Amino acid sequence: MLKKFCLLVLIAGVLLQSCTSSGTARRESVSVDDITPLEIVKKNNAYTERLRYMKAVSTLTLESPKSSNQFSAQIAIRYPDSVYIKIEGILGVDGLKASLNKDTYVLYNIVNKYVIRGKTSTDAIRKTFDYDVSFEEMVELLLGLVPIKESELKQLTKFDADSSYYVMIFNNGAGVKKIWIDPYADFAVSKINYYDESGELILEKEFTRFEKINGFYFPRYVRVIRPKEKDLLSLYFDLRTINKSFSSSLFEIRYPKNIDLYTQ
Repeated sequence: MLKKFCLLVLIAGVLLQSCTSSGTARRESVSVDDITPLEIVKKNNAYTERLRYMKAVSTLTLESPKSSNQFSAQIAIRYPDSVYIKIEGILGVDGLKASLNKDTYVLYNIVNKYVIRGKTSTDAIRKTFDYDVSFEEMVELLLGLVPIKESELKQLTKFDADSSYYVMIFNNGAGVKKIWIDPYADFAVSKINYYDESGELILEKEFTRFEKINGFYFPRYVRVIRPKEKDLLSLYFDLRTINKSFSSSLFEIRYPKNIDLYTQ
């Protein structure tokens, strides 16, 4: 009986050790006493030196008081300056294809049979996935990674810790930005809150369920909320490949010659 009990204890110990070693690392509280804001920013930015390509398949959800839509999106990024996105609607019907860089864009609306070409702007991006963001913000959302600029440290008003996250608060005179940084995901940004001059929350970005892919930590889930407008944009990444090169021809949008063409 004693031998059986010892054997059970040994098996339980092995199983516990196996689960602990293969599971998520235990999160412990952090302190700002042993790190500086500049060190955190440099750690946060380190991936930009190595990141070049990303391809992903994701589920894109848009919700507002007016409508609710869900799409499948294929994404390719040549960081930091080129984005290709293909959005499919209900029953896998192609919705649109778009190729954008910092200067120009081409959008092919397959369903309504027209093409728009012009200079990249928030209006162009809105036509791509119906949301108001800049090109830089779009890249950050499609990657799920937000770099903190060293120049922003001039606006830093508070540096603190919130359990296992570092927290930075910036004030640019027109509003406040509060950032949570996750040291357990190579100092990636986990959450950003934007407040207006009166202290009201106007925008929230969340990056959760980080996983390590080819040496990089990426969130599986990205969510953007505008509380006042009551709208939500979310991306759930089903599949990602990192730093596997692809041909630049991927960014070329092909369309029929007799299609309606608009220039903006």
